[in-house]
Amino acid sequence: MDDETSSSPSNSIDVKPLVKVPRNREENRLYKRDFIDDNNVHLSYFNFRIFWPVAIFSVTMYTCFMVGVIGSLYMDDLPTPIELRRAFWTRYGSFRLRCNTTIPFPKNALPSILNLFEINVVGNVMMRLCACLPIAVRLFVIYCRRTLIQNDLEKSSFIHNLINDMVLMLTFVELFSLALFSVVTIRRDSAGINRYCKTAFAISASVNMLLTSAVVFAHKKNVTKRLDSISVFLKLMATAAFCYCTPHYFQHHQASISYPVCHAYLPRIYAVFEYTMIISYGVFHMTSLIDIRHITFLCYPRTCSGECEPLDPQNFKKGAKYEHCRAYEYQQRRAYAQMDEDSCC
Repeated sequence: MDDETSSSPSNSIDVKPLVKVPRNREENRLYKRDFIDDNNVHLSYFNFRIFWPVAIFSVTMYTCFMVGVIGSLYMDDLPTPIELRRAFWTRYGSFRLRCNTTIPFPKNALPSILNLFEINVVGNVMMRLCACLPIAVRLFVIYCRRTLIQNDLEKSSFIHNLINDMVLMLTFVELFSLALFSVVTIRRDSAGINRYCKTAFAISASVNMLLTSAVVFAHKKNVTKRLDSISVFLKLMATAAFCYCTPHYFQHHQASISYPVCHAYLPRIYAVFEYTMIISYGVFHMTSLIDIRHITFLCYPRTCSGECEPLDPQNFKKGAKYEHCRAYEYQQRRAYAQMDEDSCC
């Protein structure tokens, strides 16, 4: 009688297994074994490509640059040779001053963009906007490309990884020096600081473009997509043009800083060097949009309790199907619930 009572289903107690909390890393990986992350892409708060906001911001900055050039040309005072010798009234930013020089006006001269931005207030303001505002965006784009290359080339050489990391540091130096010489003017602030900032920019930008071209070429050399080939080709051409023109132009420009210049015109050859340098610099960095065109920003809600971590860290890598986090407690409870359903059936 007692045996029948003790074996009765109504008096039996079902004890569910407790959630196991790992005590170390090995147990943590052991408890996650055979679990599969569930796909909650439809629950993401954000799911958009970063290409579009970066492209819109880039177009806006290039538009500001063109506004600065056109506005400076419109406001610029072009002196005659007699006025240069006798002195004439000209604008320097928002101020007017009397200027004269014994340096003759160059033959077949063309306007220098940097000199226009130095003398005219519209160009100077636009230059500061174009140099200072994109710093965070450009660093973000470089960081995305750096991480993308690291994930795609996990087994690359030490030299390749080192160069890939150096690009981010060189970009910071390049952007910081560019922002400084756009703010520090020659006449009103400090000609020496302006000179050093331009030298730092020329060196860091040249080295940065060379290293970036090498890293991206190694990354894309086995890719057959036409856009990637165009990106590499444009980078190489822009780097060659920039590295050739920059030393010639800045050598002349740095020498002219020591003498008061009453106009924004240069000999034709140096003006062409400057135009080529600016265009190649802009084209080079616009190709970064091609490199990040597939990067997507995703933001998932936390639908589980406990420690938030992925079952398998491989799922966080580029191209992984499940790029979100789940706690091991949630996964174990889900497995136990499935076991209960199977036993009931």
